[in-house]
Amino acid sequence: MSYPQLEGWLGEHAFGLYLSKLEQQFIRHKLSALRFGTILQCSLSQWQFHDVFAADSQYLVQSEQADGNVAVVADNTALPWTNQSIDTIIWPHGLDTIYCHDAALAEMIRVLVPGGHIILTGLNAQGYWRLFYQRSIHCQPALNLLSASTVVNRMKRYGLYLEEGQFMGYGIPACFGTNHNTIEYMGNRWWPHLAAVYGLVLVKRTVSLTLTQQLVNPMLNPVTNVALKGMECD
Repeated sequence: MSYPQLEGWLGEHAFGLYLSKLEQQFIRHKLSALRFGTILQCSLSQWQFHDVFAADSQYLVQSEQADGNVAVVADNTALPWTNQSIDTIIWPHGLDTIYCHDAALAEMIRVLVPGGHIILTGLNAQGYWRLFYQRSIHCQPALNLLSASTVVNRMKRYGLYLEEGQFMGYGIPACFGTNHNTIEYMGNRWWPHLAAVYGLVLVKRTVSLTLTQQLVNPMLNPVTNVALKGMECD
């Protein structure tokens, strides 16, 4: 689902621009360690990261709406990629703008290689930014805001586990300009969960275990024999 109001707010509103800068710095920093392979960006096509990747990497920008920055027009709930073909997915504010989490995340898990990463950012539902700025976005339908802890717990259901995380955006009106480094330090030090946005790096973990037929001598290894029979009964 397209949310031009959110994209406009992030690109034009003073506080939205402040958050955009912090988020793009976070994404660039995390991508610097994941700069090889096939990288897919699934939202906010105006944020470009071409210069981060190695020359032999493939960087694709996908969106539901066509523009000059978009290589592929597609819905996140029906990705046009083969199984296990993407090494890294960049998904800024993806969860904020989608209610069908199951379908979108199932698709991303399908196309992501084992050990692949999803780098995402989102507006923090617990952040105090809502007291000053939420009305200025005016999104219809309303944004689907989650807390960072809710996102992390939900991702575990899909085999995505937190590798790194960061809270960002502690500025209040007239206090997020030249002194933003001080504000960010104070926020991270004393009230991290009240940040405006979170950034997460999640890794896909899949461990396939297959039992093979074995000849077990009950006299030589009685414990193993009992364990295998217990599995057979489950």
